[in-house]
Amino acid sequence: MADAIQASYLAKRKALEAWAGSSVSLGALPETTRQALQVAPPLSLVLPEGGFPQGSVVELTSPANLGHGLGVALAACSASQQASVRRGGERAWCAFLDPDHTLFGPAIQASGVSLERLLVLRPARHLLAKVAVRVALSHIFSVIVVDVAAVPGVSLPSKAHRAESMEVWSKVTRRLSLAVEKTPTTVFLLTRAEAHRPAALPAAMRVELESAWPDSLFVRVAKDRFGRVMGPRQIAWTRPPHQAAPQTG
Repeated sequence: MADAIQASYLAKRKALEAWAGSSVSLGALPETTRQALQVAPPLSLVLPEGGFPQGSVVELTSPANLGHGLGVALAACSASQQASVRRGGERAWCAFLDPDHTLFGPAIQASGVSLERLLVLRPARHLLAKVAVRVALSHIFSVIVVDVAAVPGVSLPSKAHRAESMEVWSKVTRRLSLAVEKTPTTVFLLTRAEAHRPAALPAAMRVELESAWPDSLFVRVAKDRFGRVMGPRQIAWTRPPHQAAPQTG
């Protein structure tokens, strides 16, 4: 009888391991390998696994005009480029979609991002979602930053702004997630904390950023697909230069 029970247990374990693709213990969830885009301290100290999930969409939200999301996204770009060089390859490509012309040269230089490997696109706002998905489907870039600014959750009754509704960007986020799934790409969506949110964007991670002092930052992991939510934690952080040149014409 004991032999039959043991044989049944081993058969179930073998079947479960074949399904999970790894060694597991019955009664526990199968272990999975989670790839992360590692960033430098002090930011790494307040993020799960020291970075951001690869093959995923991450929302970075902060109060308007503070530039924290931009600074964190550029830090991630720099980290990905440095990591590719350490692995013995060429410096990785990053893409920044900047429909409102908010990206400022000194901010890029201060972050350590290689300008030779940064593609800056400035599509019209009504084309932003379409261009973002096409860039993600190219599978060329290690980091893609989409400056959606005040787009998600802003209630604008005009039909001209229908493309900027939360409902539309929820769908875009899902398309972006599918586009980069099982790839080493991380997509960052820069949003405003003040935006009205009837529903959260379906991103794998949501990180809330807020000024603590002129030289420090509160970082809160408000959402994580593996449940690793964290309260606000303060780190030393210098806001990058963030000023758009005046537009003419």
